[in-house]
Amino acid sequence: MAQRQLNVRVDAATFDALEAAAFVEGISLPDVIRPHIETFARALAQEGPVQNALRAREEYRAFNTGKLSVLRSRRVGAEGSEE
Repeated sequence: MAQRQLNVRVDAATFDALEAAAFVEGISLPDVIRPHIETFARALAQEGPVQNALRAREEYRAFNTGKLSVLRSRRVGAEGSEE
């Protein structure tokens, strides 16, 4: 699976708590926060507006790569051929 990097600034107290948790658990700081971010992202992806935005982005990318055509342009072409 392709991965993308997320750079987030937090205040010193938040960073210290996360770093201490990583130390206590014997894992890296990214391994401490990754599961929480993924859980949060999955919850967001269930929200209607977020689903709509994800679908719109997917359609936009598909259109720009030539993998999706606009139905309206097909309909206009089909109507013109019926005359």
